[in-house]
Amino acid sequence: MRTYFKFLSRNKLYTFVTVFGFSVSLMFVILLGFYVQGELSVDNFHSKGDRIYMLRSELHACLSNPAPAYVQELVPEVEAYCRIANADLYIETTDGEKIKTSILLVDSTFFTIFDFKLRTGQPDDVLSLRRSIVLTPETARRFFGNDDPKGRILHDKLTVSGIMEPIPFYSQFPQVDAVVSYDYIEELFGSELLSGWGYFQFSAYFLMKPHTNIQAKAKVLEKIFTGEESPLGLWRSGYAKEVHFVPLKKCYYDPLVITSRFDIRKNDASKVYILLAIVLLILFIAILNYINLTVAQAGFRGKEAAVRRLLGESQKGLIRRYLGESFLITFISFLLGLLLAFMLEPFFDRVLDTRINLISRFTYQTIIVIVSSIVILSFASGLLPSIVISHFKPIEVVKGYFSYRIKSNYSHFLVILQYTVSLILVTCSLIILMQSHFLIHTDLGFRTHGIMLISNNLDSVPQESLRNEIQKIPGVDMVSFSSGNPVNIANNVAFNDDGERAQFTWEMMIDSLFFDFFEIKPKYITQEPREVLFNGDRFRKTHLMPSWATASMVNVVHPDPNTHEFTRGSYKQYDGLTHVMVGILPEIKYRPLNESQDPLLIYPLQRGQYPWTTMVRVRDSIDRKAVEKTILETYKRIGNVDDVKWHWAEDIILDRYKSQTNLSQLISAFALLTVLIMVMGVFAMSLYMIKQKEKEIALRKVNGATVATILAMLNTQSLRRFGIALLIALPVSWWAMDRWLQTFAFHIRLDWWVFVVAALIVLLLSLVSTSLQSWRAACANPVDYLKNE
Repeated sequence: MRTYFKFLSRNKLYTFVTVFGFSVSLMFVILLGFYVQGELSVDNFHSKGDRIYMLRSELHACLSNPAPAYVQELVPEVEAYCRIANADLYIETTDGEKIKTSILLVDSTFFTIFDFKLRTGQPDDVLSLRRSIVLTPETARRFFGNDDPKGRILHDKLTVSGIMEPIPFYSQFPQVDAVVSYDYIEELFGSELLSGWGYFQFSAYFLMKPHTNIQAKAKVLEKIFTGEESPLGLWRSGYAKEVHFVPLKKCYYDPLVITSRFDIRKNDASKVYILLAIVLLILFIAILNYINLTVAQAGFRGKEAAVRRLLGESQKGLIRRYLGESFLITFISFLLGLLLAFMLEPFFDRVLDTRINLISRFTYQTIIVIVSSIVILSFASGLLPSIVISHFKPIEVVKGYFSYRIKSNYSHFLVILQYTVSLILVTCSLIILMQSHFLIHTDLGFRTHGIMLISNNLDSVPQESLRNEIQKIPGVDMVSFSSGNPVNIANNVAFNDDGERAQFTWEMMIDSLFFDFFEIKPKYITQEPREVLFNGDRFRKTHLMPSWATASMVNVVHPDPNTHEFTRGSYKQYDGLTHVMVGILPEIKYRPLNESQDPLLIYPLQRGQYPWTTMVRVRDSIDRKAVEKTILETYKRIGNVDDVKWHWAEDIILDRYKSQTNLSQLISAFALLTVLIMVMGVFAMSLYMIKQKEKEIALRKVNGATVATILAMLNTQSLRRFGIALLIALPVSWWAMDRWLQTFAFHIRLDWWVFVVAALIVLLLSLVSTSLQSWRAACANPVDYLKNE
């Protein structure tokens, strides 16, 4: 190894490029590898996990509260079920302070179906009482200090029946402060929500008996659910036609599950597999770069190998020696990569919205895997260079043939491969960045800036008092009320198309300021003054409800061409009212841009209907933080509430595409790393190749070759390699990005100039890295070389 250390110290460029490329690549591998491992192990700790399923339709994953018991009655193979809902309670401490406490409302089977651990209490009866509450240790200390909380009373006569371990981070269930008996939902939301069949707002998990044919049971339920006697109107009406049992481990990634349930951990399976592919690609690039540089250096180590062979070392001994050198440099690179991983862990946690927690990952098993990986990586990286260097004849090194054969047989292919990977990644990162920018900044057809959305969690909403008081605040432009808004929420309903087929649609109920508030301009098809359209008494007398609809909605309801009236199909018994179309809405993008914009119906809030949202529009020129504080204080005072849930519309849109934005940042960072390694590798390769051509260059200059001729000779080969890589990379990157963009209902075009820009970036960086060495070689005095020959 002493000889190898001397070699590294004398070849500082080779050492730096190799160790830097390996260590930074391994830093990515360590962080992304642990991230992917964690995401693929979500809810793996449940011993009955392979028998736990969630039931959903092809439209969404919500059920009404009586539905799970009905399913168990129909399917004897259902061993147990557990309904789950989220809520927040404000529980008062002994000091009189009200603390926001997040809870899960669950059935008594929660701790028997799932393997969440209890410190005190028995899994089968800890939630058996109607008002039972199980606390986490931190929540128990918050309310009771070090006293034993069991049997103590909290918030409206909730009895503490046990202490549970915190829900693990790698679970789809939120890390709540407490778990409460499901029947308590009646105290929070009323008995109608608990017993009504029409409220599809809750989730349920089913524990099936071993060896159950789950697909067969789904078909049985489909037939019953869609029958005329079915109590599940979602299926009976034809709105939903299918029944699916989603395995527990797939719920975390199922798009219908994660969009139908609130406050759960969720992820996009494609994102996880993309990152897994990146991990493998990074490993490949790290190995490729090491092989490329080591093979290029083989000619300079030829004399050392020749001497060792002449002194009696065997060919296998040389291979073992070079594999040992590969292990040494891989181990050093891993230590540096691990150090970089600890330094950049907070950045990756933020970008990936996760907790990698490197320190806790180093278990006995993990260390074994890491050591084994280093050995395998060292073998993969060092095998080709060691075979190449050990398989030559010492006499060829003396005659100078070896370096030429190495260059021709290996380096061309490896450089082309490196160019190809760099071109693909730069192209993909540019397109992903452009799509992310498009998602956030595209015109949605309505105003989004300066809009504050406050959730109305009140028994009644004093609309006029709120409007008058909030509008007095300096900087407030307008106040509007609605049930549903185009930014983040609308009510889903079904209309019968042509009297038979149910079609999925959305609806919003608005006040008279809604359109001005969002700067939406509907096309009116009635002569009625707009203020009359919001006079509920007038339209109730004529049994008509004024409605605005998108063009796609008009195609669903088919209003009468003369009167513009229509009914709601099988749902027409809506307080005895018939709709009358009074305006056509522009096709606003009120759903996420990766989803189709379903038909939309808007009609006025009726008397006795309380709006879900108070919406405040502020001027652009004001201090948003200051006016935000004043608005919330006013809302709390008028509404007599302690807590308010609110968001800015821009933040909702940013959060909606957070996953795509984070992915684009990560892939861009990886593309930058790849190009940087490529540039350094090409720079080092050019240096070694030019050194091998010194004699040829000197002879050409003596025979009259100009600097331009020498530069053309040196760069033509590099340009030829780049051209081959470009022919490979362009169709691959176009195919991959076209497939990815098809996952969005709205996306950018794949313009030709993006591929040109990506190619120019890689080409210019490559030429910059080689031109300096080429210029020095072309301008060198040939006498300085030939005098030593």
